[in-house]
Amino acid sequence: MVSVETVKRYLSRKDFKSALNSALKIEDSFERLLALLRIFDEFPREEVLSEMLRALDGIEDKREKALAYSIVGRAFYRLGRESAGERYMTLAVSLAKEFSSPRVRGELLAGIARNLAISDRYRDAYLLFWEAVETLQSARGLSSAALSSLLRVARLIEKTADEINAPIALDYYRLAKEVYESLFFNLQAKELSEKISLIEEVFKRGKTVVDSLVEKGDVEKAVDLIRFLDLKERASEMLKLSYWLFLHERPDLGGRVFEDAMNLILVGKFKPSDEELFKIAKRMLRIGLVEEPLVLAGIIEDSQLASEILGEVAIAYKRIGELSKARSIAEGIPDESVKNRVLKALEGGEDVGHEQGLPLTGRGEERGAVPEDDRGGEVQGKVGQEEGNPAREGDDS
Repeated sequence: MVSVETVKRYLSRKDFKSALNSALKIEDSFERLLALLRIFDEFPREEVLSEMLRALDGIEDKREKALAYSIVGRAFYRLGRESAGERYMTLAVSLAKEFSSPRVRGELLAGIARNLAISDRYRDAYLLFWEAVETLQSARGLSSAALSSLLRVARLIEKTADEINAPIALDYYRLAKEVYESLFFNLQAKELSEKISLIEEVFKRGKTVVDSLVEKGDVEKAVDLIRFLDLKERASEMLKLSYWLFLHERPDLGGRVFEDAMNLILVGKFKPSDEELFKIAKRMLRIGLVEEPLVLAGIIEDSQLASEILGEVAIAYKRIGELSKARSIAEGIPDESVKNRVLKALEGGEDVGHEQGLPLTGRGEERGAVPEDDRGGEVQGKVGQEEGNPAREGDDS
């Protein structure tokens, strides 16, 4: 039997057609909609949305229908069709409010709020989360199930806050903290209080807060807080943190942070200065990295600084036995004098002081691009549910 898991496997291979064909074979309309949502998140196309609308028509259960409306609204928002997105979200909320049970109503409102937040409607989502909490709290004296629902909603609010990089995330964290406190989950409330204080400090003091956390070795918190930095600072700090992670033998996380930084630079166009990129590339070369400095060289606009990095990358590839790649990189060096010296070195000629770590162009240190030392300290949806819980938003499993 075809399931959402089958669709996920095809998506992991970026096989859109097979994923779509598999999803369309799922008999249950709501489960089919969830599978189609996963595909849409990877491939936001009109043809997928059309199938989502067909699945929506086949859903009869009112609770599933309410969430389904919000899922479709989320898809419309993703395609930039604002009025349609708003219309379906309104239908979702209206249907959810028809339920007399505060527990069901509260869970549904939370699921819809999750989809609003994923659609970047943070203020509307927050207000709906707040209403969901108020609704569930009104039912606390009637059912222990309502207490469990309230806890799940609090966790969903916290999870949503973790994905927001704007000041409104603080409102989400405070709401979740209040719920934890009301349930006497004191440890969770304390952790959120500390997180709230750190975020407030980031908004006041900027990257120095992130730097201090890295210096203490608390990189998980640093990674989390970087999202609240000004966009002009964020990419630079992410690259520095990536270097620190590689230096301290955490290559998986270092690689992810580096990739996120590059996405911010290339997609968001928030590029650090050439001098900053040069410094980071040099540091990475010193600890044996070659691919990352090569990528950084590609976005350095200053031809001489880029040439120096490319030259060192070429020599590094030679050292690890990849001579053909070294030559290919050397041929692409824009500065002719650097290119000639590197090609000569690759052919076994004099290495122009490179083996001693001297810059190939001589400009780097004059411009302050080479740090005096290399100290690591410089670097500065879906409600989790029990069996039968209807409040699903479809993106978390």
